[in-house]
Amino acid sequence: MQIKEVLIKDVKLGMCLANDTTNNKNEVIYRKGFYFTSREQIIRLLDEGVKSILVNITASLIDMRSSKQIEQSQEFVKKENEALYKQVDELDAEQEKVIDLYQSSQNVINDLMNNARFGKALNLDVVQKQTIDVLNSIRKNELALLSLINLKNFDEYTYTHSLNVSILSAAFAWNLKFPEDQLISIGRGAFFHDIGKAKVPLSIVNKPGALSESEKRIMQMHPSYGEQIYNQEIITNEIERGIVTQHHESFDGSGYPHSLEGNRISKYASIVSISDFFDALTTVRSYRPEVHPSEVIQIIYSLSAKKFDPRVVNHFIKTIGIYPIGSLVELSNDQIAIVKAFSKENLLKPIVELLKVENGYLASQNKIVSLMESEVYVKSVYKGEGKLVEKNIMKKL
Repeated sequence: MQIKEVLIKDVKLGMCLANDTTNNKNEVIYRKGFYFTSREQIIRLLDEGVKSILVNITASLIDMRSSKQIEQSQEFVKKENEALYKQVDELDAEQEKVIDLYQSSQNVINDLMNNARFGKALNLDVVQKQTIDVLNSIRKNELALLSLINLKNFDEYTYTHSLNVSILSAAFAWNLKFPEDQLISIGRGAFFHDIGKAKVPLSIVNKPGALSESEKRIMQMHPSYGEQIYNQEIITNEIERGIVTQHHESFDGSGYPHSLEGNRISKYASIVSISDFFDALTTVRSYRPEVHPSEVIQIIYSLSAKKFDPRVVNHFIKTIGIYPIGSLVELSNDQIAIVKAFSKENLLKPIVELLKVENGYLASQNKIVSLMESEVYVKSVYKGEGKLVEKNIMKKL
């Protein structure tokens, strides 16, 4: 790991903190692993009287290349842009197909949980087919299914959540280039990861508010209940079993149900654990608001080597991005936009669709631009007024 002291005036977006940064009262401003994603974050350091910070150059997302190397990369940037624009163009053509796939997958998980709850046999063949369909969709256009992750069905949280975790985990594993048999096992394991909740009383699973301590202890039994279901169904796939039983274990040993730590936790379970955490926090609950996807990414990095395996954390952002697809952002020219795609080589400069506020709603300007080709940058997460018009997607979901 390469660490460098950087004066605040020289801090750039994409830099990663090498240690906790505090003010003169010794209060933590930003934690180790924090990524600077807006100018306001840098200005706050100045306001707090911080003169310099230690930056983890190895983990940072800044451009460390020479001028010659940057010049040589222009052709690559052009091709990358063309590929991303093509993906976005194909998104509308794929929309109906992925919505149908999303709905059918949600129905499969619904049936799966109900069968487990009433002690019926699980239809493993249907889960296998659905997993392969999800993987094929990701291969064809990774953006298509990922673009639906933010469209939460609050009344069916358990089923929607399991599906979102499966999509995220499959896309993550696909980006890591796992072989086909492991991809299918990871996808299936993610579909099944919360199967043990079928044995948790519905009064706890569907409780609208925060759980009491006793209810938490019961809920934390669901990985063990999942293992019991796997034993009952005689499912011997070790990748899946590891995901079902270990997706709430933590790298530092503070997780449950067995307080495993470090390399004792399955790497496949680590993938599903991050996906599970990301989807849970980006979903609004009655007892807490949703957290913006880019803020969840920051939290995940702050928990690297604590809750999450650091070997997989740095790869997660390559799949999800600093500004995940569907994120509402404010640009440096004060325009509002929604992230449509991003290059894994330049996560801070996504392709966005420009929006405008009309009668309390955020509507498209029907203009898509690549920030890689512009001096404009993402200034901050958009938290202003206006509800996004979703082009009737939610009517189908």
